Amino acid sequence: MSLPRNIFFLGLTSLFNDFSSEMVFSVFPAFFTSVLKAGAASLGLVDGVAEGLSNFFKVYSGNLSDKLQSRKPLVVFGYVLSVLTRPFYIFFSTVSGALGLRVLDRVGKGFRDPPRDAIISLSSPQEELGRSFGYHRAMDTTGSILGPLVAYLILKSFPLHFNAVFLTAFVVGLITILTLFFISDVALAHGAEKARIASAFKNLSWRFKLFIFSIVVLSIGSLPIAVMLLKTESIGLIIADIPLFYMIYNLSYAGFSMTAGKMSDRFGARTIIVIGYIILLVGYFFLNGAQSPWTLTGSFLLLGLFPALTDGVQRSLASQLSTAELRGGALGLLNAGVGIGALIAGIGGGYLWQAYGPAAAFLASGAMVIAGLILFLFSSVRREAI
Repeated sequence: MSLPRNIFFLGLTSLFNDFSSEMVFSVFPAFFTSVLKAGAASLGLVDGVAEGLSNFFKVYSGNLSDKLQSRKPLVVFGYVLSVLTRPFYIFFSTVSGALGLRVLDRVGKGFRDPPRDAIISLSSPQEELGRSFGYHRAMDTTGSILGPLVAYLILKSFPLHFNAVFLTAFVVGLITILTLFFISDVALAHGAEKARIASAFKNLSWRFKLFIFSIVVLSIGSLPIAVMLLKTESIGLIIADIPLFYMIYNLSYAGFSMTAGKMSDRFGARTIIVIGYIILLVGYFFLNGAQSPWTLTGSFLLLGLFPALTDGVQRSLASQLSTAELRGGALGLLNAGVGIGALIAGIGGGYLWQAYGPAAAFLASGAMVIAGLILFLFSSVRREAI
């Protein structure tokens, strides 16, 4: 069965954007250690603050898209803002400069993600939400494979030429903007509730609220991949190899995203999400003990299954637990919950990694994942009408 036009082209948009974005992000660990002369604490800080602020904007943009019933302008603005930041890394050689650009990039993501996800959910039949979000995540992550691969090839051929990576990422990002011309806005025929930003949380069910709280705790336990990539240093790999392991992580992510979406439609989103976080715990265990390129490769392949099983599936579950009128706001709240957790995980996890070593970071993160899973399972104890 063919995909609706909006979903197909939004998949292409995400493919090219992540091709561009992940070229930049995949070299961050190398860029921080070799150019900015910073470690895990600074890297975690930049990633955590940027992701946290990004997701705070998602609450606003999701509710604004519900209120205006005009989602495409927010999507276009978000992608354009992100793409325009990428060549400016050439001019900065401090952590604060990198933080500012990364924040602007993620603010663009904050503006576009909830209205984009609302377009996907409203363009898809209800019974195929998992498939639609799974397709989108697969395309998104295919770009995440291509970006690190190209970054690896550039750094392998021209060691420490990060400027070439940043400029190439910008050129690819321009293609992202071109694909947006093929996207159509989606408005509800009966109109939307003109809700204030804060009312999205108030008007949603107790199950949705507990679901969001559990996602915050689970996200606190999800160490940033940028920090985990620093594990390559402990086994003596060269800087140019770091994007390659990020590509391996994304290869696993992309390869299983579509299947995960279909599995959520068949077995239920909650079951798939629980399996995803259990795999994250197992991935922590193996990555902590990795002592060779082969065990490191296996660890990142395993860790890539985690976002495949949770990212798109969590959005699908949030869509199922919310009404169409509040869909953008509900997805915004989900993303905000993930962002709050990412902020704490980035700052706390990066500090623990640098101050006490990877084992301490994995142990603390694993404990938070277990606590979050308990809350998540409790949120499905009984059913309640939305």
